[in-house]
Amino acid sequence: MLPIVLRVVGVVVLLLWGIVHMLRARSIVRGFGEISADNRRIVVGMALFEAVGLVFVAASVGLITYYGAFGDTLETILVNATVGFLYANAFLGAWTKARTKSVPMRLCPWVEAAVGTLFLLSNLL
Repeated sequence: MLPIVLRVVGVVVLLLWGIVHMLRARSIVRGFGEISADNRRIVVGMALFEAVGLVFVAASVGLITYYGAFGDTLETILVNATVGFLYANAFLGAWTKARTKSVPMRLCPWVEAAVGTLFLLSNLL
């Protein structure tokens, strides 16, 4: 039961974090001040790309957990791959976003690493 709870908590946190990313895309662009239209599109695209990625990962793990046989080999492999993705994102975020003045950007690597750890623990327990 605990592994499923860990997984569900991770899915909910990641889903909400991805939605927050989508909602903050406009304010992220405003934070750059006056930039060209092309640069604005690039920044919006990158913010939305990360948001969609987080929502996709949350939805994937949620669906795998709901419809899959918990503890099945393929499910374990897919969730472990997701853990790797989240840890890689957290590492890149710690190297880039966490060094900004924005509190949500500084929290992002911690949230991704925490959710990755929840998913990892759900496979180990």
